[in-house]
Amino acid sequence: MRILFDVLHPAHFHLFKNVMASLSDLGHEVEIIGRQKDCLPELLERSGFSYHLIPRRRTNLLVLGWESLKAAALAGSLARRKHIDFMMGVSISIGPAARLTGATSLLFEDDDAKVVPVFAKLGYPIAHYVVTPRCLAFEDHGRKHLTYPGYHELAYLHPNRFTPNPDILNELGIKPNEKYFIVRLVSLTAHHDIGETGLGTEQAKTIVERLARQGRVFISAETTIDSDLQKYALPTPAEKIFDVLAFADLLVGDSQTMAAEAAVLGTPSLRCNTFAGRLSYLEELEHKYELTAAFLPKDFNKLLVKMDHWLNQPNLKEKWRQKRQIMLDDCVDVTDWILDLLDNLAQKQHITRSDSDI
Repeated sequence: MRILFDVLHPAHFHLFKNVMASLSDLGHEVEIIGRQKDCLPELLERSGFSYHLIPRRRTNLLVLGWESLKAAALAGSLARRKHIDFMMGVSISIGPAARLTGATSLLFEDDDAKVVPVFAKLGYPIAHYVVTPRCLAFEDHGRKHLTYPGYHELAYLHPNRFTPNPDILNELGIKPNEKYFIVRLVSLTAHHDIGETGLGTEQAKTIVERLARQGRVFISAETTIDSDLQKYALPTPAEKIFDVLAFADLLVGDSQTMAAEAAVLGTPSLRCNTFAGRLSYLEELEHKYELTAAFLPKDFNKLLVKMDHWLNQPNLKEKWRQKRQIMLDDCVDVTDWILDLLDNLAQKQHITRSDSDI
């Protein structure tokens, strides 16, 4: 097989990286198109895979649209030259490119369609398959809508795929029994983020000040950190963030992705942005498994109350490990599921929604 991946965000690379490695080990050909988003270029460079990077100079709908057109053109060109069989990604570019070149497109998404309306309206109709977590089965995008029991994050943070390295504690200078916390600040610059808000600078400072009373604080940020907070900047490289996150006592921030990553690792996470209550996969992690909690910016004081309540609980991490295991028992290794899906597609003419639990 020859498979092209279009990745727009570091989390998309993580979603597919184990699939890419397994396919490559089996002798299949892998092509990657990436964007200049956060640490994605560094992750691609360190991955050992060859890739094609589409640069980004600023962010608005016009620029993102132009990027998508360039990605579609590049995907189409690669598909013709490389005889691509499958195109995969969280990207509207692969659908039209696949239709024009005879490849099969698999469009992955974990956000509700109503939260990403442009993506859903432009991407879903033309894609051969729309692949989502089972918590979005209610959307029912027809027979091509395939679902799996799990989350994107379980493609790379399932215990079959990831074991945290305790050496990270020495790198961070964490002493035995010393607590540490991660504050994650994102830029909210994706197309669906326009008009949305997260933590303000003063709110971030309040969180840091409170956490610093109980342990070490490290800030992971997509954008430049305020000068007053520079001393808290996380010193480790991007590829070690999951080791850092796994051993942390708490994550607080305005990132959907990292809140979910913390949850599936068994690290308590609190999130504050205007997406709170609107994303089914995070609602499930919050209300079914009680691994995370979300607050709107106007309810920031409620977040602080919840943060203090959690931090005052004895054996907080052990409680979260138990909750995490309940979640894992209900879910699959998503990398295995994707590999099985590709194997089935390579052997069959068509797979429908009823076949997706393969």
